[in-house]
Amino acid sequence: MIKKLCLTVFTLSIFVFSSYGNALVQGKLENGLVYKIYKKSKLPIISVNIKIKAGSVFDKKRKFGEAYIVGNAFENCDSPKYKADRLRLLFDKYGVESSVSVDKGYITITATALDKNRTPLFCLLHEILNSKFNESGIEYVKRNTVNSIKSLKNNKDYLAIHSAFVSLIKEKTYSHTSLGYINNIENVRRGDVTSFFKRYFNASNMVISISGGGFSNKNIEGEIKFYFSSIKKGKSEKFPSITFNKGLHVKDIVKLDTKQSYIYFVFPAFNYGTREYFASKLLAFILGGNLNSYLTKDIRTKRGYAYSVFSFVYKLPKKSVFVIGLQTQNKFTLKAVERVFLDIKNFSSYINKNNLRLSKEYMEGSIPIALQTPQSIANALSSGYFLDINGLPWKFNIEQIKIVSLEDLRRAALSIFSNTVSIGIVSYRNFTKPIKGIAKQYGYR
Repeated sequence: MIKKLCLTVFTLSIFVFSSYGNALVQGKLENGLVYKIYKKSKLPIISVNIKIKAGSVFDKKRKFGEAYIVGNAFENCDSPKYKADRLRLLFDKYGVESSVSVDKGYITITATALDKNRTPLFCLLHEILNSKFNESGIEYVKRNTVNSIKSLKNNKDYLAIHSAFVSLIKEKTYSHTSLGYINNIENVRRGDVTSFFKRYFNASNMVISISGGGFSNKNIEGEIKFYFSSIKKGKSEKFPSITFNKGLHVKDIVKLDTKQSYIYFVFPAFNYGTREYFASKLLAFILGGNLNSYLTKDIRTKRGYAYSVFSFVYKLPKKSVFVIGLQTQNKFTLKAVERVFLDIKNFSSYINKNNLRLSKEYMEGSIPIALQTPQSIANALSSGYFLDINGLPWKFNIEQIKIVSLEDLRRAALSIFSNTVSIGIVSYRNFTKPIKGIAKQYGYR
């Protein structure tokens, strides 16, 4: 039934190009839509990832949360052929596991099913990409979004890192949460949703990646052409610029009932693809990437100042930030903060050949381990497309990690920990003044 319905909708178009490698197939439809296919195994599973450059950085002012509403409306609004509840029933009927995520850069639609259900899978994706965005569905999404935002008010970990981001990043388009704000959500109307969709959902602003096994590449290419050639042409959007506020910033949120402090240090970092970016990834692992990392051994194991302490690199659509986070008893708050400053300034003690070798070995091993499912492979392919990576993005990442030198690591640490830091903290009292006093002792102003 589904195939018959779809047969009346589409007109076949011509492939502009198609290139074949050992496992990766890449091509482009006449409308400009790029597709990537990567067969991982012989398992009869197919996973489709559609990534659109339409994340929350494109939200209009006073309507932050617009992209989130659009993304979540797909699974909660009527399509040309079906009511929303019927759509959900069909997803269940054909065993399609689907999700929509919205982050700062992208809206990502993921759907996975048995290969024998490939036709209904593609047809259902076509249906939601032609959503009617009916009022009742949008209002339902808005109510759920407001409830999600309210729940974050009690999430102390989230409040701490979000406050650090807001203080570090000048542009509100980047620093606001992708969920948006309650008063902004209430301003979003159906016309805003349809306008957002029409602007960003075009073939030049998205990519479709497919992974799994048991299917023929030729057949899949034909089905991509059949089901997605009707997507309109358009232009690829550019991400807005981003500026970091220089100097020292401390934002303290007081929660009288909390028994521990949640603390995040956020530093400006580098653009993806640069030598410095991959050096910062290795630095994050050495500093706080596992139970044997420097911060963990010093602050958690040796001194008992933290329940957990960790570091990671968070990639923004443009640039990235280096994050150190920890949770500690209230009484150890200032001691833990001081140890973090002491440890990051003392980077010469842990940036050495042995730690560089160990971190490279870990990263080179963890990257392929993270690609054990068709969903993760398809998502990596889509992300790689928007990062301008030709070929397999995980191979590119491993190659770049291998060439990072000890001097690259030192330069990255010196740059990251130089003169700018934003600290977000949630605790039982205001620690702003003493934390600023400690930071100034280590050169932050």
